[in-house]
Amino acid sequence: MGRPLVFPDTIINKARNKLNNINNNSRTIIILIITGFTLMQLVVFNKQKLSSIITVCLVVIVVLVCVRLGFWQLQRADQKQQQLNAIENIQQQGVMSWAQLQQLPKEWNKTGVLVSLSGYFDTNNYWLLDNQIYNGQVGYDLLALLKLPDDSRFLLVNLGWVKAGSSREILPNVTIPSGKFSLTAQIKEDNLSGFTLANSNTQSDLAKRIQIIDLQALSSQSQRPLVDYMAYRQGGEDEIAAPHYEAVVMSPEKHYAYSVQWFLIAIACVVVAIFASKKRIDNEK
Repeated sequence: MGRPLVFPDTIINKARNKLNNINNNSRTIIILIITGFTLMQLVVFNKQKLSSIITVCLVVIVVLVCVRLGFWQLQRADQKQQQLNAIENIQQQGVMSWAQLQQLPKEWNKTGVLVSLSGYFDTNNYWLLDNQIYNGQVGYDLLALLKLPDDSRFLLVNLGWVKAGSSREILPNVTIPSGKFSLTAQIKEDNLSGFTLANSNTQSDLAKRIQIIDLQALSSQSQRPLVDYMAYRQGGEDEIAAPHYEAVVMSPEKHYAYSVQWFLIAIACVVVAIFASKKRIDNEK
Protein backbone atom coordinates (compact mmCIF):
# COMPACT_ATOMS: atom_id res chain seq x y z
CA MET A 1 0.00 0.00 0.00
CA GLY A 2 1.31 3.48 -0.85
CA ARG A 3 1.42 6.43 1.45
CA PRO A 4 -1.78 8.50 1.68
CA LEU A 5 -1.76 11.55 -0.54
CA VAL A 6 -2.07 14.99 1.03
CA PHE A 7 -3.27 17.91 -1.06
CA PRO A 8 -2.44 21.21 0.75
CA ASP A 9 -5.17 23.80 1.14
CA THR A 10 -2.85 26.35 -0.47
CA ILE A 11 -3.09 24.57 -3.83
CA ILE A 12 -6.89 24.63 -3.69
CA ASN A 13 -6.96 28.28 -2.61
CA LYS A 14 -4.57 29.32 -5.40
CA ALA A 15 -6.65 27.47 -7.96
CA ARG A 16 -9.85 29.09 -6.70
CA ASN A 17 -8.30 32.59 -6.82
CA LYS A 18 -7.01 32.07 -10.37
CA LEU A 19 -10.38 30.80 -11.52
CA ASN A 20 -12.15 33.78 -9.93
CA ASN A 21 -9.78 36.19 -11.69
CA ILE A 22 -10.45 34.49 -15.03
CA ASN A 23 -14.22 34.69 -14.48
CA ASN A 24 -14.01 38.38 -13.51
CA ASN A 25 -11.92 39.26 -16.55
CA SER A 26 -14.28 37.26 -18.75
CA ARG A 27 -17.31 39.17 -17.50
CA THR A 28 -15.57 42.53 -17.99
CA ILE A 29 -14.56 41.82 -21.58
CA ILE A 30 -17.96 40.40 -22.46
CA ILE A 31 -19.70 43.50 -21.08
CA LEU A 32 -17.39 45.76 -23.13
CA ILE A 33 -18.07 43.76 -26.28
CA ILE A 34 -21.83 43.83 -25.74
CA THR A 35 -21.72 47.60 -25.13
CA GLY A 36 -19.70 48.25 -28.28
CA PHE A 37 -21.92 46.16 -30.47
CA THR A 38 -25.04 47.69 -28.94
CA LEU A 39 -23.82 51.11 -30.07
CA MET A 40 -23.15 49.72 -33.54
CA GLN A 41 -26.62 48.23 -33.58
CA LEU A 42 -28.18 51.60 -32.69
CA VAL A 43 -26.32 53.30 -35.55
CA VAL A 44 -27.48 50.69 -38.01
CA PHE A 45 -31.01 50.84 -36.59
CA ASN A 46 -31.14 54.57 -37.26
CA LYS A 47 -30.31 53.77 -40.86
CA GLN A 48 -33.31 51.42 -40.84
CA LYS A 49 -31.40 48.44 -42.18
CA LEU A 50 -33.04 45.29 -40.86
CA SER A 51 -30.51 43.04 -42.58
CA SER A 52 -27.69 44.93 -40.89
CA ILE A 53 -29.31 44.43 -37.48
CA ILE A 54 -29.46 40.69 -38.09
CA THR A 55 -25.82 40.71 -39.20
CA VAL A 56 -24.73 42.58 -36.08
CA CYS A 57 -26.62 40.14 -33.88
CA LEU A 58 -24.92 37.20 -35.57
CA VAL A 59 -21.51 38.81 -35.15
CA VAL A 60 -22.20 39.47 -31.47
CA ILE A 61 -23.13 35.81 -30.96
CA VAL A 62 -19.99 34.60 -32.75
CA VAL A 63 -17.75 36.94 -30.75
CA LEU A 64 -19.30 35.94 -27.43
CA VAL A 65 -18.90 32.25 -28.25
CA CYS A 66 -15.26 32.76 -29.24
CA VAL A 67 -14.51 34.74 -26.09
CA ARG A 68 -16.18 32.09 -23.96
CA LEU A 69 -14.19 29.33 -25.63
CA GLY A 70 -10.99 31.33 -25.17
CA PHE A 71 -11.51 31.67 -21.44
CA TRP A 72 -12.54 28.03 -21.23
CA GLN A 73 -9.18 27.08 -22.73
CA LEU A 74 -7.45 29.29 -20.17
CA GLN A 75 -9.28 27.48 -17.41
CA ARG A 76 -8.30 24.13 -18.93
CA ALA A 77 -4.65 25.24 -19.07
CA ASP A 78 -4.75 26.26 -15.42
CA GLN A 79 -6.36 22.98 -14.39
CA LYS A 80 -3.91 20.93 -16.46
CA GLN A 81 -0.94 22.74 -14.91
CA GLN A 82 -2.26 22.01 -11.42
CA GLN A 83 -2.74 18.35 -12.26
CA LEU A 84 0.73 18.01 -13.80
CA ASN A 85 2.35 19.75 -10.81
CA ALA A 86 0.54 17.52 -8.30
CA ILE A 87 1.31 14.31 -10.22
CA GLU A 88 4.94 15.36 -10.70
CA ASN A 89 5.31 15.98 -6.96
CA ILE A 90 3.93 12.52 -6.23
CA GLN A 91 6.06 10.75 -8.81
CA GLN A 92 9.23 12.43 -7.55
CA GLN A 93 8.88 9.96 -4.68
CA GLY A 94 8.90 7.08 -7.20
CA VAL A 95 6.37 5.26 -9.36
CA MET A 96 2.85 5.68 -8.00
CA SER A 97 1.16 2.73 -6.34
CA TRP A 98 -2.36 1.56 -7.24
CA ALA A 99 -3.62 2.83 -3.88
CA GLN A 100 -2.14 6.29 -4.52
CA LEU A 101 -3.66 6.37 -7.99
CA GLN A 102 -7.10 5.74 -6.51
CA GLN A 103 -6.68 8.73 -4.21
CA LEU A 104 -6.28 11.20 -7.08
CA PRO A 105 -9.40 13.32 -7.71
CA LYS A 106 -11.80 11.48 -10.02
CA GLU A 107 -12.16 14.49 -12.34
CA TRP A 108 -8.44 14.48 -13.12
CA ASN A 109 -7.28 13.01 -16.40
CA LYS A 110 -4.71 10.42 -15.36
CA THR A 111 -3.21 9.84 -18.81
CA GLY A 112 0.57 9.52 -18.58
CA VAL A 113 0.73 8.55 -14.90
CA LEU A 114 3.18 5.73 -14.15
CA VAL A 115 1.86 3.15 -11.70
CA SER A 116 3.20 -0.02 -10.12
CA LEU A 117 0.74 -2.92 -10.42
CA SER A 118 0.61 -6.42 -9.01
CA GLY A 119 -2.15 -8.96 -9.46
CA TYR A 120 -3.45 -11.91 -11.44
CA PHE A 121 -4.36 -11.91 -15.14
CA ASP A 122 -7.57 -13.51 -16.34
CA THR A 123 -6.08 -16.05 -18.75
CA ASN A 124 -9.50 -16.85 -20.25
CA ASN A 125 -10.17 -13.39 -21.64
CA TYR A 126 -7.80 -11.50 -23.92
CA TRP A 127 -7.99 -9.59 -27.20
CA LEU A 128 -5.75 -8.74 -30.13
CA LEU A 129 -5.93 -5.10 -31.25
CA ASP A 130 -5.53 -5.15 -35.01
CA ASN A 131 -3.24 -3.18 -37.33
CA GLN A 132 -0.50 -2.19 -34.89
CA ILE A 133 2.91 -1.21 -36.29
CA TYR A 134 6.15 -1.80 -34.39
CA ASN A 135 9.62 -1.39 -35.90
CA GLY A 136 8.06 -1.36 -39.36
CA GLN A 137 6.23 -4.68 -38.86
CA VAL A 138 2.49 -5.27 -38.76
CA GLY A 139 1.02 -7.10 -35.80
CA TYR A 140 -1.35 -6.87 -32.86
CA ASP A 141 -1.39 -5.35 -29.39
CA LEU A 142 -2.17 -7.97 -26.76
CA LEU A 143 -4.84 -6.84 -24.27
CA ALA A 144 -5.63 -8.72 -21.07
CA LEU A 145 -7.52 -8.19 -17.79
CA LEU A 146 -5.60 -7.76 -14.53
CA LYS A 147 -7.33 -8.43 -11.19
CA LEU A 148 -5.93 -6.07 -8.60
CA PRO A 149 -5.93 -6.63 -4.83
CA ASP A 150 -8.54 -4.83 -2.73
CA ASP A 151 -10.57 -3.95 -5.84
CA SER A 152 -13.55 -5.78 -7.28
CA ARG A 153 -12.82 -4.46 -10.78
CA PHE A 154 -10.39 -5.57 -13.47
CA LEU A 155 -7.92 -3.28 -15.23
CA LEU A 156 -7.46 -3.63 -18.99
CA VAL A 157 -3.72 -3.85 -19.67
CA ASN A 158 -1.99 -3.53 -23.02
CA LEU A 159 0.87 -6.02 -22.62
CA GLY A 160 2.57 -4.95 -25.84
CA TRP A 161 2.97 -5.83 -29.49
CA VAL A 162 3.00 -9.35 -30.94
CA LYS A 163 3.88 -10.21 -34.53
CA ALA A 164 1.11 -11.23 -36.91
CA GLY A 165 1.18 -14.60 -38.61
CA SER A 166 1.61 -15.23 -42.33
CA SER A 167 -2.17 -15.40 -42.73
CA ARG A 168 -4.90 -13.27 -41.19
CA GLU A 169 -6.98 -16.40 -40.87
CA ILE A 170 -4.63 -17.64 -38.15
CA LEU A 171 -4.16 -15.60 -34.98
CA PRO A 172 -0.71 -15.66 -33.36
CA ASN A 173 -0.04 -17.78 -30.29
CA VAL A 174 0.15 -15.55 -27.24
CA THR A 175 1.27 -15.93 -23.65
CA ILE A 176 -0.88 -14.55 -20.84
CA PRO A 177 1.03 -14.48 -17.55
CA SER A 178 -0.22 -17.05 -15.03
CA GLY A 179 0.24 -16.63 -11.32
CA LYS A 180 0.90 -13.35 -9.57
CA PHE A 181 2.44 -10.81 -11.94
CA SER A 182 4.03 -7.42 -11.23
CA LEU A 183 4.57 -4.67 -13.76
CA THR A 184 5.00 -0.95 -14.25
CA ALA A 185 2.38 0.60 -16.50
CA GLN A 186 1.33 3.94 -17.92
CA ILE A 187 -2.31 5.00 -17.58
CA LYS A 188 -4.44 6.13 -20.51
CA GLU A 189 -7.89 7.51 -19.78
CA ASP A 190 -9.14 9.32 -22.89
CA ASN A 191 -9.59 8.70 -26.62
CA LEU A 192 -10.94 5.17 -26.24
CA SER A 193 -13.44 4.74 -29.10
CA GLY A 194 -16.21 2.21 -29.53
CA PHE A 195 -16.63 -0.92 -31.59
CA THR A 196 -19.08 -3.82 -31.81
CA LEU A 197 -18.30 -7.38 -30.92
CA ALA A 198 -20.23 -10.31 -32.40
CA ASN A 199 -22.32 -12.25 -29.93
CA SER A 200 -20.69 -15.61 -29.24
CA ASN A 201 -20.35 -17.89 -26.27
CA THR A 202 -18.01 -20.48 -27.73
CA GLN A 203 -14.67 -21.10 -26.06
CA SER A 204 -12.72 -20.53 -29.29
CA ASP A 205 -14.02 -16.98 -29.56
CA LEU A 206 -12.66 -15.81 -26.20
CA ALA A 207 -9.63 -14.31 -27.96
CA LYS A 208 -11.05 -11.70 -30.34
CA ARG A 209 -9.45 -9.67 -33.05
CA ILE A 210 -10.71 -6.12 -32.46
CA GLN A 211 -10.28 -2.85 -34.32
CA ILE A 212 -10.85 -0.23 -31.61
CA ILE A 213 -10.95 -0.39 -27.80
CA ASP A 214 -14.32 -0.08 -26.07
CA LEU A 215 -14.18 -0.77 -22.34
CA GLN A 216 -17.93 -1.23 -22.04
CA ALA A 217 -18.01 -3.78 -24.84
CA LEU A 218 -15.05 -5.69 -23.40
CA SER A 219 -16.68 -5.70 -19.98
CA SER A 220 -19.90 -7.04 -21.49
CA GLN A 221 -18.15 -9.80 -23.41
CA SER A 222 -15.92 -10.92 -20.55
CA GLN A 223 -18.58 -10.46 -17.86
CA ARG A 224 -16.02 -8.58 -15.78
CA PRO A 225 -16.40 -5.11 -14.21
CA LEU A 226 -13.64 -2.87 -15.60
CA VAL A 227 -11.89 0.25 -14.38
CA ASP A 228 -12.85 3.21 -16.60
CA TYR A 229 -9.32 3.64 -17.95
CA MET A 230 -6.60 1.30 -19.15
CA ALA A 231 -2.87 0.72 -18.62
CA TYR A 232 0.06 0.13 -20.98
CA ARG A 233 2.88 -2.09 -19.77
CA GLN A 234 6.31 -0.46 -19.73
CA GLY A 235 9.71 -2.07 -20.12
CA GLY A 236 11.62 -4.04 -22.70
CA GLU A 237 10.52 -6.80 -25.04
CA ASP A 238 10.15 -10.27 -23.49
CA GLU A 239 8.48 -13.61 -24.23
CA ILE A 240 5.04 -12.07 -23.62
CA ALA A 241 5.12 -9.05 -25.98
CA ALA A 242 6.99 -5.86 -26.84
CA PRO A 243 5.72 -2.79 -24.91
CA HIS A 244 5.86 0.29 -27.15
CA TYR A 245 3.31 2.83 -25.93
CA GLU A 246 4.18 6.45 -25.13
CA ALA A 247 1.48 8.75 -23.81
CA VAL A 248 0.64 11.95 -25.64
CA VAL A 249 -0.52 14.45 -23.04
CA MET A 250 -1.78 17.89 -24.08
CA SER A 251 0.39 20.44 -22.31
CA PRO A 252 -0.95 23.65 -20.72
CA GLU A 253 0.89 25.58 -23.45
CA LYS A 254 -1.37 24.05 -26.11
CA HIS A 255 -4.45 25.17 -24.19
CA TYR A 256 -2.98 28.70 -24.04
CA ALA A 257 -2.36 28.57 -27.80
CA TYR A 258 -5.96 27.51 -28.43
CA SER A 259 -7.24 30.33 -26.23
CA VAL A 260 -5.20 32.87 -28.22
CA GLN A 261 -6.69 31.50 -31.44
CA TRP A 262 -10.23 31.96 -30.13
CA PHE A 263 -9.49 35.51 -28.96
CA LEU A 264 -7.94 36.38 -32.35
CA ILE A 265 -11.03 35.07 -34.12
CA ALA A 266 -13.20 37.26 -31.88
CA ILE A 267 -11.04 40.31 -32.59
CA ALA A 268 -11.12 39.57 -36.32
CA CYS A 269 -14.93 39.43 -36.23
CA VAL A 270 -15.08 42.79 -34.46
CA VAL A 271 -12.67 44.42 -36.94
CA VAL A 272 -14.47 43.06 -39.99
CA ALA A 273 -17.85 44.13 -38.59
CA ILE A 274 -16.64 47.67 -37.87
CA PHE A 275 -15.11 48.16 -41.33
CA ALA A 276 -18.18 46.69 -43.03
CA SER A 277 -20.44 49.00 -41.04
CA LYS A 278 -18.37 52.09 -41.89
CA LYS A 279 -18.25 51.18 -45.56
CA ARG A 280 -22.01 50.65 -45.69
CA ILE A 281 -22.66 54.01 -44.00
CA ASP A 282 -20.26 55.81 -46.37
CA ASN A 283 -22.01 54.31 -49.39
CA GLU A 284 -25.38 55.55 -48.15
CA LYS A 285 -24.21 59.16 -47.74
